[in-house]
Amino acid sequence: MSWVTEGAVYIKLISRLAYLCLALPLVALAQSTATVTILEGEAALLRGTTRYVLLEGVRLAPGDIVQTGDKTFARVEFADGSRADLGGKTRFLNAVARLSRRAKAGGTSDHFLLSGLMKFSGGKSANASYRYATPQFTVATSESVAVVQLAETEASVFVESGEVRLVEIGPKGASAPQRLNGGEFYTRRNTQKSAIAPRPSQTFIGALPRGFLDTIPSRLSRFKDREIAPKRAEEIIYTDIEPWLKTNRDVRRHLVQRWRSRASDPAFRSALIANLKDHPEWDPILFPEKYKPKEEKAPAAAPKGADVR
Repeated sequence: MSWVTEGAVYIKLISRLAYLCLALPLVALAQSTATVTILEGEAALLRGTTRYVLLEGVRLAPGDIVQTGDKTFARVEFADGSRADLGGKTRFLNAVARLSRRAKAGGTSDHFLLSGLMKFSGGKSANASYRYATPQFTVATSESVAVVQLAETEASVFVESGEVRLVEIGPKGASAPQRLNGGEFYTRRNTQKSAIAPRPSQTFIGALPRGFLDTIPSRLSRFKDREIAPKRAEEIIYTDIEPWLKTNRDVRRHLVQRWRSRASDPAFRSALIANLKDHPEWDPILFPEKYKPKEEKAPAAAPKGADVR
């Protein structure tokens, strides 16, 4: 696959995530393929314009956003056997698996990690493939196990086992794909050139939560026949979603329609206006009068007594 094609895949992935954000109210939870099977610490679930308290056993719908607390460890397990372990201060957008055109037994699952720490383990389904995007790169894989860390100044990927294909995303678009094998460690600091080492640094390993290092068996069967609803908290406020509103343009511009109704809230609206330079796509929502088409001038009336033919 060429780097041009990889760039197009990234755009399609973002568009797909956008569709999920917009279609979320119409998606039945019965279609969910993800369940929170471990939750140690606090975490919030953002669904539509509402914030919920996340609980073990809650099924995630396509487009749901999970945001973990400072020292939280959470596991999201999918029906195909894949799973995403989330560390503290992590923002994760759950997507959905769709069947491949080439094989009904396999499919592709797309997810988005905005920040924090995630360990993604592929399932064992035949021909299954996975993609998870970040503001800095996308990762495509199948049965591999990889840890992704997105810090304020550095992004890292450690391939624990298997093989992944990574495509960097920059101001000029997508880079040529890089193939990472088991044991290799990718790092990219801000806009500097990335580097690949044969093993992860001790600092990186030392910062991983215990749940990332231990082998924890699947708990999905415990919640197979249980419906657990998240605890409704309140309507989202600006600070709940500020990082999403200020991420790269391809992601944030698709979230406008999902949250536009909150612009009627005075506090939310004021915060949007104060930070408008970081998300200018909200300007038409906040000030629609600026974007109304100008009225055409009516033709001048003919003078009285003029001979109109």
